[in-house]
Amino acid sequence: MKMKLWLAAALLGCASASAQAADFYEGKVVTIVVGFTPGGTYDQMARLYARHMPRFLPGKPTIVVQNMPGAGSLVATTHHANNAARDGTVLGVIGGGTVWESILGNPQARYDPKTFNWIGGKSRDNITCLVWHTSPIRTIADAMKSEVIVGATGPGSRTMTFPKALNDIAGTKFKIVAGYPGGNEITMALEKGEVGGYCGWALGSLKQRAPQWYDDRKVRFLVQFATARDKELQDVPLAVDLAKSPADRDIMEFLTSDAVLAWTLLAPPGVPAERVALLRSAFEAMLRDPAALAEAEREKLEIDPVPGVELQALVERLARTPPATLEAIKQINGGK
Repeated sequence: MKMKLWLAAALLGCASASAQAADFYEGKVVTIVVGFTPGGTYDQMARLYARHMPRFLPGKPTIVVQNMPGAGSLVATTHHANNAARDGTVLGVIGGGTVWESILGNPQARYDPKTFNWIGGKSRDNITCLVWHTSPIRTIADAMKSEVIVGATGPGSRTMTFPKALNDIAGTKFKIVAGYPGGNEITMALEKGEVGGYCGWALGSLKQRAPQWYDDRKVRFLVQFATARDKELQDVPLAVDLAKSPADRDIMEFLTSDAVLAWTLLAPPGVPAERVALLRSAFEAMLRDPAALAEAEREKLEIDPVPGVELQALVERLARTPPATLEAIKQINGGK
């Protein structure tokens, strides 16, 4: 009898907490803080969420977008950790590599990524290394025998870290030329023949911004930093498969995590668990909704949802990376 009374009370308590969480959003304004400037893919993604996610949150709050660019979204990430409201009315869109900064010991990264509440991701990236179609380099094996110049922005970027990791671990001979302001400038250099390759270009972004290059085979793919091979690139190896030892594989797996963390939505630390559950449920429902999917297709936003619980587990696993592996990654990430 006592057990039945206890179960009834527990169920009633859960129902009451759920109702309170649902009522919370009625009449509220939720802000998505984006760590990048307006007009880019991160901003575009956040505005898609702002238009469609309210329909799936009880109380149907208004969602607005605020841009807070700086240091590759480090400014916004620090804001979420230290200044943002912890009641579920502030959400964030940040770059995946920002998660690494704290784990790798960047003193400016004043946050613990494990404490964030990861709501979900719009898709898993496939980050490629590629060469122009006129290059004599045809496979990653060729890049282990002959030098190829690749453009890069600077230390800490995919465009420098990924070819550096391949040089150190797989024995490729990428000559990294840094100093390009961004990916657009690297693609122009590739087309002009200033560089022979681009290592760190997400496949989805390539298809969106240069579809003719993909369709007309203007580029040749050498390797994929991804959790699985793209269905159309089954003959292109994964970076993790090029590792020659368990320690090297750990490094490649750490770097490949950028492909899963690339397009995430998070909530600050300390948000009540029931609101986190509501946000995750709304996010997943939104990315199954025909209207949201149709708009994403029109805007060429790839959708392949990553559940929040998977992101949370990934971040916690990254935080447990052995010190020796982290030190090796620091050397690669710093371009040394």
